[in-house]
Amino acid sequence: MRIPPYYKKPGWQRFFSGMIIGMLIGWFFFIYQFGIVQEKLVNEIKKQEITINDQKDTIEILRSDQDELNKENQRKLTIQEIKVYFKNDKELKLSELSIHELRSKVENELKAIKNKNIETVANTKELLYQTLENTTYEVNDKKYQVTVKDVWAYTTLEVFVEIRLAN
Repeated sequence: MRIPPYYKKPGWQRFFSGMIIGMLIGWFFFIYQFGIVQEKLVNEIKKQEITINDQKDTIEILRSDQDELNKENQRKLTIQEIKVYFKNDKELKLSELSIHELRSKVENELKAIKNKNIETVANTKELLYQTLENTTYEVNDKKYQVTVKDVWAYTTLEVFVEIRLAN
């Protein structure tokens, strides 16, 4: 069997050449459209990268400003509240009223520290100890002294003391 010679007939030649020219035109059209779409996507990605970098810079600036403000505010923090805790109030079997009166007297002794800078209070901790330990507190006709065991200073000054009878 033999393949017919289509290259000699002009109708088939026009058909095949039209197909080849159509494929080439279609291929060039596809490449052109693909290039346009890719160019738009590349431009959009570049714009997004620029926006992301700007946002990162803005975030970094805001974080550094916030860190500086936080450090400055920590330096400026003051004692807002004073709490006194007794470590051995159960052992002495004091009444709630006696404990409350003793706590209020110790807090009154420390009220000068309220609204003071925390750093200042921390630097004068020894003076705080001496002030509390050298004072005699009279509650219900009994005299008590306290021994400071621990002090925590932040916006709330927490003082942990032990109660003992005064001599």
